[in-house]
Amino acid sequence: TEMVLQHFGEGNIHIGSVSSNPSKAQKIFYTYPDNTPVTLNVIFPKPEKRELRLYISSRAGFKPIGGEVWFLFIGKSGNLHIGSMPFHLWNDLDQYDLEDPEYLQEVEFAIPVVEKIVTPPIPKIVKGIKASREIFVRDPRMAAFSLHYYGYQCEVNDSHSTFIAEKSQKPYVEAHHLIPFKFQSEFTFPLDCVENILCLCPNCHRGIHLGKVEHKRELIKTLFDKRPAINGFDLIQVLSFYNSLEINQK
Repeated sequence: TEMVLQHFGEGNIHIGSVSSNPSKAQKIFYTYPDNTPVTLNVIFPKPEKRELRLYISSRAGFKPIGGEVWFLFIGKSGNLHIGSMPFHLWNDLDQYDLEDPEYLQEVEFAIPVVEKIVTPPIPKIVKGIKASREIFVRDPRMAAFSLHYYGYQCEVNDSHSTFIAEKSQKPYVEAHHLIPFKFQSEFTFPLDCVENILCLCPNCHRGIHLGKVEHKRELIKTLFDKRPAINGFDLIQVLSFYNSLEINQK
């Protein structure tokens, strides 16, 4: 509702039945991923209520297959897009963003350095250039301090043993941002901070990215309890970053 009203403007949404003002009820959406414009009816069916109704149909140009997840989003062009995909593809969407190997190696090299300091580096939002585009940059010292602070033990379960890493001479664990760092552009505070960096064994790290949705949800719930009220977020908001919300399939 918020997205539709933001895009079209509340004053441009017809109040009443579609037939009472067909032209005002009609709104243009663009299908995902082929970007084809389709005309769908959007109305407030009852003047005294805030229920927004969107009519979808094959005849209009968009109707998901039963069991699929359907979604809306405002694209970079400013258009309102509508699409659908199978449930298992939705849960796996954009979940391959593991902390990259180069960064994890830099964290290993930084461990001997941070073991000599008492307080972590000051969190900052830092930008850099990679492949001719501007990106946000993580500080490997921040992650190394977090691993050191949490004793090089997996925060899901400290009995998850790994091996001794050659570079750090410590039990091998990996750093993971609970609120994924790729969303830094959406926030005014730095996500690259000790409070947001988890210490995970490699198996749990991959599970939180690549596991089935039920497994990811279980891991995230466990880890969220170890970072209470991080910057005012609740569990539902954090689960949404991993496509792990409980979706009612009808």
